[in-house]
Amino acid sequence: MKVLKIKLIVCAWIWGIGVSFASEETLKLKDLIQEALEKNPIKKAAQYDAESQKAQIGPAGAYDDPMIAFEAKDYPVDTLSARRFGMTGNEVSVTQKVPFPGKLTKMRSATRKEYESKDSGFNHTQLQVIRDVKRAYYELFLAYKKHEIVVEQKKLIRQLIAVVRSRYAVGKVPQAELLNFQIEGGKLTGELLSSEREVKVKMANLQYVLGREKEKLQGQPEGIFRTHFNTEKMTQAIVLEKAVEKNFGLKASQAMRDAASEKLTYAKLSYLPDFELMAGYTFRKPSPGDPGTDFVSGKVGVSVPIWFLTKQSELVKSARAQKAKAEADLQVERTRLVQDIRSAYAELLQTQQNLDLYETGIFPLARQSVASGKSAYLTGRLDYLSLLNLINTRFQTEYVYNESLVNYETKIAELEVLMGESVEGVHP
Repeated sequence: MKVLKIKLIVCAWIWGIGVSFASEETLKLKDLIQEALEKNPIKKAAQYDAESQKAQIGPAGAYDDPMIAFEAKDYPVDTLSARRFGMTGNEVSVTQKVPFPGKLTKMRSATRKEYESKDSGFNHTQLQVIRDVKRAYYELFLAYKKHEIVVEQKKLIRQLIAVVRSRYAVGKVPQAELLNFQIEGGKLTGELLSSEREVKVKMANLQYVLGREKEKLQGQPEGIFRTHFNTEKMTQAIVLEKAVEKNFGLKASQAMRDAASEKLTYAKLSYLPDFELMAGYTFRKPSPGDPGTDFVSGKVGVSVPIWFLTKQSELVKSARAQKAKAEADLQVERTRLVQDIRSAYAELLQTQQNLDLYETGIFPLARQSVASGKSAYLTGRLDYLSLLNLINTRFQTEYVYNESLVNYETKIAELEVLMGESVEGVHP
């Protein structure tokens, strides 16, 4: 009696697996995306990087700070008297370095282009964060869906076990048939444990993408609505044209190329001299034979680039090489974008066709086959192995259908990153 009681407890625990998620609140994708855009550390780093570069535009085009100097001039060493000699006085001067006209303009322009590159990189990072949130969300949805499918499958097997047990009791089915159904139920118990573990892993991944450190994420994803993508209107050529025009990664490379071009012009201007302007005022005291009239003075200095062979010319070589590198990087980015668009578009078409196949054909047939097979088995027109095969096929088909839906939506999210905008807002 004690052994029977223990068995009943174990069975109750086994059949109860999978109900722990039923009461959880709903996680909405829109809210999670907004949270990620506020908290994700990668997005924040890109944002602050762009803000830092923007703040450098003004200083890059500003003059150096002027130098204010005080000079005590020509005091006799024996008395330090300001009234003994007429040459003695106190001078206050202001010195300002002035680069050759055009230099600061080019440096400011180069810095502004670098900011545009950082800003485009920030926008690109935002789209990547949105894609990562969607991908993690869809994976969590699929993990929950797998759990629900196994729970439903096990519920059906449990119903069949009850029927087979009653038929076995009156000798209508052999014991091996009952044992096979019970073994199938035990296998599903293991799959439930695995699916619960997978849900926890996917939940942790979504929490990481959101940027949560301590607060745990709770809830279950809402249903996924298929995104409409009209391949007749959105051909590969149109998608590629949109991507070349709006892809933020490509824009960042273009801005860096422009910045390198401005820096090359600035390096060439370094051959030209800079100026130094000085204005001074000397306060004097009366001395014997001198009324002590104050003096004013001024000075203009010009830098002479006599070391241009080892300095300015090398700066120009460096800037020219940086521009060539930026142009090569831009070409690489453009080529990679074209290749990524072609690959992503082909993969999207494949997943779309696969999803259509399961949505309109295989999945409804698999559902119908289980209902027919169950009736045929109860009337003795179908053996139990064939019924188990139909059941496994039906639930495997449902999982593959949801997996195809997740893959399709993930490909849409990846294509949006490449295009630089939402797929739903670009139909011609």
